[in-house]
Amino acid sequence: MRSKKGSWVILLIQQMWRFSLVGVIGFVINAGLVEGISHVSDPIIAQGIGFPAAATVTWWFNRKFTFKSREAALRREWLQYMFASLGGWVVNNGAYFALIFTQPWAYRRPVIAVAAGSLAGMCANFFATRYLVFGAGAAPRSADTHASSATRLIDPHEGK
Repeated sequence: MRSKKGSWVILLIQQMWRFSLVGVIGFVINAGLVEGISHVSDPIIAQGIGFPAAATVTWWFNRKFTFKSREAALRREWLQYMFASLGGWVVNNGAYFALIFTQPWAYRRPVIAVAAGSLAGMCANFFATRYLVFGAGAAPRSADTHASSATRLIDPHEGK
Protein backbone atom coordinates (compact mmCIF):
# COMPACT_ATOMS: atom_id res chain seq x y z
CA MET A 1 0.00 0.00 0.00
CA ARG A 2 1.34 3.45 -0.93
CA SER A 3 1.71 6.24 1.54
CA LYS A 4 -0.25 9.46 1.09
CA LYS A 5 2.97 11.22 0.13
CA GLY A 6 3.82 8.56 -2.46
CA SER A 7 0.34 8.75 -3.99
CA TRP A 8 0.53 12.54 -4.10
CA VAL A 9 3.83 12.42 -5.99
CA ILE A 10 2.53 9.83 -8.45
CA LEU A 11 -0.60 11.89 -9.15
CA LEU A 12 1.51 15.04 -9.61
CA ILE A 13 3.77 13.25 -12.10
CA GLN A 14 0.72 11.94 -13.96
CA GLN A 15 -0.70 15.45 -14.20
CA MET A 16 2.64 16.82 -15.41
CA TRP A 17 2.84 14.07 -18.04
CA ARG A 18 -0.69 14.77 -19.31
CA PHE A 19 -0.01 18.52 -19.24
CA SER A 20 3.10 17.91 -21.36
CA LEU A 21 1.16 15.82 -23.87
CA VAL A 22 -1.44 18.57 -24.15
CA GLY A 23 1.43 21.02 -24.59
CA VAL A 24 2.60 19.02 -27.60
CA ILE A 25 -0.84 19.48 -29.15
CA GLY A 26 -0.63 23.21 -28.43
CA PHE A 27 2.86 23.35 -29.91
CA VAL A 28 1.71 21.66 -33.13
CA ILE A 29 -1.17 24.13 -33.47
CA ASN A 30 0.96 27.17 -32.64
CA ALA A 31 3.88 26.09 -34.82
CA GLY A 32 1.62 25.15 -37.72
CA LEU A 33 -0.18 28.48 -37.65
CA VAL A 34 3.04 30.46 -37.26
CA GLU A 35 4.73 28.59 -40.10
CA GLY A 36 1.72 28.98 -42.38
CA ILE A 37 0.97 32.61 -41.60
CA SER A 38 4.61 33.75 -41.58
CA HIS A 39 4.87 32.83 -45.27
CA VAL A 40 2.32 35.54 -46.08
CA SER A 41 2.84 37.89 -43.15
CA ASP A 42 5.29 38.93 -40.46
CA PRO A 43 6.25 36.30 -37.82
CA ILE A 44 5.09 38.66 -35.07
CA ILE A 45 1.58 38.79 -36.51
CA ALA A 46 1.73 35.03 -37.02
CA GLN A 47 2.52 34.50 -33.33
CA GLY A 48 -0.25 36.93 -32.37
CA ILE A 49 -2.70 34.58 -34.08
CA GLY A 50 -1.06 31.25 -33.30
CA PHE A 51 -0.50 31.66 -29.57
CA PRO A 52 -4.10 32.48 -28.51
CA ALA A 53 -5.45 29.72 -30.74
CA ALA A 54 -3.07 27.18 -29.22
CA ALA A 55 -3.79 28.42 -25.68
CA THR A 56 -7.52 27.96 -26.20
CA VAL A 57 -7.02 24.40 -27.43
CA THR A 58 -4.71 23.56 -24.51
CA TRP A 59 -7.23 24.98 -22.04
CA TRP A 60 -9.88 22.64 -23.41
CA PHE A 61 -7.68 19.55 -23.32
CA ASN A 62 -6.26 20.39 -19.90
CA ARG A 63 -9.74 20.88 -18.44
CA LYS A 64 -10.92 17.51 -19.81
CA PHE A 65 -7.77 15.38 -19.76
CA THR A 66 -5.22 16.76 -17.31
CA PHE A 67 -7.21 18.25 -14.43
CA LYS A 68 -10.68 16.81 -15.15
CA SER A 69 -12.45 20.08 -14.40
CA ARG A 70 -16.11 20.05 -13.50
CA GLU A 71 -16.41 23.84 -13.71
CA ALA A 72 -19.67 24.72 -15.42
CA ALA A 73 -18.84 28.35 -16.19
CA LEU A 74 -16.68 27.77 -19.27
CA ARG A 75 -16.15 31.43 -20.09
CA ARG A 76 -14.98 32.20 -16.57
CA GLU A 77 -12.67 29.19 -16.48
CA TRP A 78 -11.24 30.08 -19.92
CA LEU A 79 -10.57 33.64 -18.74
CA GLN A 80 -8.92 32.34 -15.56
CA TYR A 81 -6.79 29.98 -17.66
CA MET A 82 -5.70 32.80 -19.96
CA PHE A 83 -4.93 35.05 -17.00
CA ALA A 84 -3.03 32.32 -15.14
CA SER A 85 -1.06 31.61 -18.30
CA LEU A 86 0.23 35.20 -18.52
CA GLY A 87 3.49 34.33 -16.76
CA GLY A 88 4.07 31.44 -19.12
CA TRP A 89 3.05 33.68 -22.01
CA VAL A 90 5.68 36.25 -21.01
CA VAL A 91 8.34 33.54 -20.76
CA ASN A 92 7.15 31.82 -23.95
CA ASN A 93 6.96 34.94 -26.07
CA GLY A 94 10.07 36.44 -24.47
CA ALA A 95 12.08 33.48 -25.72
CA TYR A 96 10.28 33.59 -29.09
CA PHE A 97 10.91 37.30 -29.69
CA ALA A 98 14.47 37.17 -28.35
CA LEU A 99 15.28 34.48 -30.89
CA ILE A 100 13.55 36.01 -33.91
CA PHE A 101 15.07 39.44 -33.21
CA THR A 102 18.61 38.21 -32.49
CA GLN A 103 18.96 35.14 -34.70
CA PRO A 104 18.43 35.52 -38.45
CA TRP A 105 17.81 31.77 -38.80
CA ALA A 106 15.00 31.98 -36.22
CA TYR A 107 13.38 34.86 -38.10
CA ARG A 108 13.46 32.79 -41.31
CA ARG A 109 12.26 29.60 -39.56
CA PRO A 110 10.16 30.78 -36.59
CA VAL A 111 9.03 27.24 -35.72
CA ILE A 112 12.32 26.84 -33.83
CA ALA A 113 11.58 29.95 -31.80
CA VAL A 114 8.08 28.61 -31.11
CA ALA A 115 9.61 25.38 -29.77
CA ALA A 116 12.04 27.24 -27.50
CA GLY A 117 9.27 29.47 -26.19
CA SER A 118 6.93 26.54 -25.60
CA LEU A 119 9.49 24.70 -23.53
CA ALA A 120 10.39 27.81 -21.57
CA GLY A 121 6.79 28.61 -20.64
CA MET A 122 5.58 25.09 -19.86
CA CYS A 123 6.60 24.86 -16.19
CA ALA A 124 5.22 28.28 -15.29
CA ASN A 125 1.95 27.43 -17.02
CA PHE A 126 1.62 24.03 -15.34
CA PHE A 127 1.79 25.37 -11.79
CA ALA A 128 -0.22 28.52 -12.51
CA THR A 129 -3.08 26.67 -14.17
CA ARG A 130 -2.97 23.81 -11.69
CA TYR A 131 -3.29 26.04 -8.66
CA LEU A 132 -5.12 29.13 -9.93
CA VAL A 133 -7.57 27.69 -12.45
CA PHE A 134 -8.30 24.08 -11.69
CA GLY A 135 -8.04 24.41 -7.90
CA ALA A 136 -5.67 21.53 -7.33
CA GLY A 137 -4.51 22.99 -4.02
CA ALA A 138 -1.55 21.46 -2.26
CA ALA A 139 -2.08 17.93 -3.52
CA PRO A 140 -3.55 16.66 -6.78
CA ARG A 141 -6.69 14.60 -6.54
CA SER A 142 -7.76 11.91 -8.90
CA ALA A 143 -11.14 12.24 -10.59
CA ASP A 144 -12.50 9.50 -8.32
CA THR A 145 -11.62 11.29 -5.08
CA HIS A 146 -12.55 14.79 -6.24
CA ALA A 147 -16.23 14.52 -5.32
CA SER A 148 -15.60 12.71 -2.03
CA SER A 149 -13.06 15.38 -0.99
CA ALA A 150 -15.64 18.08 -1.60
CA THR A 151 -18.19 16.14 0.44
CA ARG A 152 -15.74 15.84 3.35
CA LEU A 153 -15.33 19.60 3.37
CA ILE A 154 -19.09 20.11 3.56
CA ASP A 155 -20.25 17.23 5.80
CA PRO A 156 -19.85 18.33 9.47
CA HIS A 157 -20.90 14.87 10.75
CA GLU A 158 -18.25 12.84 8.98
CA GLY A 159 -15.99 10.97 11.38
CA LYS A 160 -18.41 11.18 14.33
